[in-house]
Amino acid sequence: MKCCAELEFKSSRAAEIYESLRPELDDDLHRSSVTLQKRDGLIQLKIKGDDTVSLRAALNTWIRLVKIAFEMVSL
Repeated sequence: MKCCAELEFKSSRAAEIYESLRPELDDDLHRSSVTLQKRDGLIQLKIKGDDTVSLRAALNTWIRLVKIAFEMVSL
């Protein structure tokens, strides 16, 4: 079963957050794929998984990365 999730994060510093997250896209995810886009003060994250387990794992990873990026631009 294929699963997907789309998340949007609003920030006035979306460009900086996007640039800090972009290198993470190069990581090899075995059973999931990630798309990251920025537009109009938004970061859009799309995660697709081969199953619910891989989707959950990818979501946990990427939500943590986004949280850290938001915290770092706030320093």
